[in-house]
Amino acid sequence: MNGPISSAVLPLLRCPRCAGVLEGDSTLGCSACGVRYPLVDGMPWLLPAPDLALAEWRGRLHAMTTHLKRQAALYRAALRPDVTRPTTRNRLKLLAMACSDHARRLQALLAPLEAEPAAAATYAALAPVVAAAQGLASYYPNVHRDWVWGEEENQAALAAVRRALGSVRPERLLVLGCGAGRLPYDLHAILRPAATVAVDINPLLMAVARRMYAAERVDLYEFPIAPRDLASHALLRTLTAPAPAEPGLHLVFGDAKQPPFAPGSFDTVVTPWLVDVVDTELESLAAIVNSLLAPGGHWVCTGTLFFQQADPERAYSTEEVQEIVAGAGFESPRLQSSRQPYLASPASRHARVEEVVTFAVCKQHEAELPLRPMPSWLADPRHPVPLLPEVADHALALRVRSYVASLVDGRRSMSDIAAKLVAERLLPPAEATGIVRDYLLRLHDEAQLRTGT
Repeated sequence: MNGPISSAVLPLLRCPRCAGVLEGDSTLGCSACGVRYPLVDGMPWLLPAPDLALAEWRGRLHAMTTHLKRQAALYRAALRPDVTRPTTRNRLKLLAMACSDHARRLQALLAPLEAEPAAAATYAALAPVVAAAQGLASYYPNVHRDWVWGEEENQAALAAVRRALGSVRPERLLVLGCGAGRLPYDLHAILRPAATVAVDINPLLMAVARRMYAAERVDLYEFPIAPRDLASHALLRTLTAPAPAEPGLHLVFGDAKQPPFAPGSFDTVVTPWLVDVVDTELESLAAIVNSLLAPGGHWVCTGTLFFQQADPERAYSTEEVQEIVAGAGFESPRLQSSRQPYLASPASRHARVEEVVTFAVCKQHEAELPLRPMPSWLADPRHPVPLLPEVADHALALRVRSYVASLVDGRRSMSDIAAKLVAERLLPPAEATGIVRDYLLRLHDEAQLRTGT
């Protein structure tokens, strides 16, 4: 989808904040609460608090490109005169060049996100880390799996969903958590529903999907986990789709926890590799999927069902999954298992085979949606932020670090700084010098990464 919002999709959309009707063309406005939602890279940006969400993803983009630039500096710094082996020098040069070029390509691809950047020090302090659960790079290998590596993994994923669906032929299909977009592309081409809507929250994956659906070419680097040879350490890959997407396939930015659709909009919802990674309870997600389906609609869930939540109560067994799904207004699921390759890059010696669990269940009755409103201080940026214990502890840690950094004046030694902290009763004498040394060593390492020295 690029340009004006399709007339086939607009009636399905709702405000993710209040479920009000959305109106507009190049931007969407909620008729109930008045919030306006822009198009980002030609796709409706239907995330709650849309301006704040854009700012968060800009920070993640800056964090990712800064990380790549630091990696490039680290590789260049490793090219010391005493490193004389040609193959080693070639590998370091390749990685330095690729990291710098990859940062540039990502910035160009995600230019629609960009605004005037903050100071580098501010981003370093406040921007999310690259490896965050919802970072831009979290599922980056998927873009190569979907559009470069070949058909084995894509066809295995498609076959699992088709087996689960059986004779069901969707007319209005939703793929919630579409990633880089290959599964909805294949389902739409084969099942030929009147409309398929693919939804994700990650701008990098969605930017790639949009260009693939339009039969464009995108060149991005792959950095294999276990490269097969020197040249495989960084490969500039050309992402392409087999053909332009069939008409009726649409992309929408949205959050699975607050999907921007009217109740009963779809007769089939597919959640690929989603239910065990999304940061919400399975009971809530199952009820949300139920609300999106028309009576008698079908939910297809596929993935490993590997719940790694920190809360032990939510690390569900497959039997618990079956009970939860049946309790959310669906028939009891019958699980189908298949062994599938997973992220098996042809350039890497590292690959996995996963036992993928898939089920398709029919909606039998409506489910009660859980009411878990966002705290007012998160929903409204003007609302006072409560002084939570975690915030107080973090603030104290920042003050201590700031105090230690202020003692570095070019004259004091580590022993002098440690003695000062002992005098202030911040550290015990036996541990002070070692702790100060560890902290200053971290600062030194960070400075080397930034400067490449």
